[in-house]
Amino acid sequence: MNIKNILGNSMLVLATVACHAQSTVAKPLQPVVPGKAAAKSQQPDSKIGAPVSVELVSSGATSKNVTLPVQLQFKTDQPNTPLQVEYRGNDGLSLVTLGTATLISNQQGIVTDTPNVRAAADGVYDLNVFVTVGERTRAVSIPVTVGNAKPVKKAAGKAMRTPQGEDLTIMPAQEKSH
Repeated sequence: MNIKNILGNSMLVLATVACHAQSTVAKPLQPVVPGKAAAKSQQPDSKIGAPVSVELVSSGATSKNVTLPVQLQFKTDQPNTPLQVEYRGNDGLSLVTLGTATLISNQQGIVTDTPNVRAAADGVYDLNVFVTVGERTRAVSIPVTVGNAKPVKKAAGKAMRTPQGEDLTIMPAQEKSH
């Protein structure tokens, strides 16, 4: 990742956290102990991210300037629920299809969507997905590899919890070697 992508991804994380910040002074982040149940947040439920997960189902191999379908699966514990979805590519990744969609989960709380993207150069890009259920929004970055670029290895992060009760992973910065 180059410094521009690192800063862009960092800004996405910071913007997501800032959206959920209280107007009062925040308490320091508390480490999450694996296997230990987290204390209930005193924040109202409306301040926590949307109760939905986003997973990459399939993404074919592609080369630069070729349209790539990215099939995503959205899961929620609420059947027949409307999901407002917004897609944004980071620098170099453009959307070929509409940037927004309204999806309705099925009886199992699952729905899929396949946005199409295109990149002008080989590389690893992020397709940023913002999902809103009611008044709550969740942001997820889906890595998209174009051409012969090597996939980015996930670095070990430190699990933390915000004062509002949201899980947060602090990731170390990585330099891109040429």
